Amino acid sequence: MKNKIFTMGFVVIFSGLFVSCATTSRFSPGSGNKYRYTYKLISPAINSQLMFRDDSIIIQFKFDDAAIQFQLQNISESNLTIDWSKASLGISGRYYPVRHATNFYGDTNRSSSVMMPPLGYLREVVIPRDNIYDDGEKWVELDLVPTTDRRSPQIQKTILKNAGQRVNLILPMTFGSVARNYKFDFQIDSVKRIAWKDFAPVKRTPAPPHPNHATALDHVTTAVIMVGVLGFSAYALSLKKNPPVE
Repeated sequence: MKNKIFTMGFVVIFSGLFVSCATTSRFSPGSGNKYRYTYKLISPAINSQLMFRDDSIIIQFKFDDAAIQFQLQNISESNLTIDWSKASLGISGRYYPVRHATNFYGDTNRSSSVMMPPLGYLREVVIPRDNIYDDGEKWVELDLVPTTDRRSPQIQKTILKNAGQRVNLILPMTFGSVARNYKFDFQIDSVKRIAWKDFAPVKRTPAPPHPNHATALDHVTTAVIMVGVLGFSAYALSLKKNPPVE
C-alpha cells in the first residue's frame, strides 16, 4: 500500500512538469515538413509511459525535440546525489557529455549536484553539451534527432528510418556512500509527420536569458562613465589654457 501511495503521488507531481513546460504561441514554422517521434523505455524495464522504479528511485521521462526532461524521486533510506560530471547521453551509439538545469544556459560546463534526502524529488532536463549555443541573438537548441526535412527527400527518408533507433541516458547516482550507475535505454517507437499548426516549441522553465543584449542600466553606466571622462578632459584642457596662479 505504501508503494502504491508513493507511485500515485509521483505521477500527480510529475503531471505538473508537463504543465510547467508549457508551449508558447510565439513561433515561426521552420523549413520543410515537421515530424514527431514517440519513445518507449526498453531498459532496465519496458514501459511505454517512460517510467521506471526499483527499491531506490522512481523516475519518469519526457522527450522534446532537443532534450530529455525527467522527474526523479528518492525512495531509498539514504541521501541521493547525481554525479553530473560522469553523466552522458547516447544517440545511435555515440555518447556525449551533457548540460542540465544548473548549467543549461551559460558559458561554463561546470555543473552542480543537489542532495536529495529520502522521499525528496527533483525535476531536471538534459541535453548534449554542444547542442545548445548562443548565436548572438538567442539561444539555439539542436534536435536530438532531425525533426524537419528541409524539403529534402533524402532527409525525409532518413527521418522516417529513425523508427527503431536508440537513445541512451547514463545517470551515475550515489546513495549515501554506495554508487550505482543507472543506464536508461529508449527506442523511437514511431515517427509521424505533423502539420506545423499542431506543433508548439517547449517553453523552458526558467526562460532562457537574452544573450549579449545591453540593458538600460548598462547604457546609463556607459553614459556616466563617458560624461566623467569628457568632464575630466574639459577640466584638464582648462588648466592648460588657464594655469593656476600661486
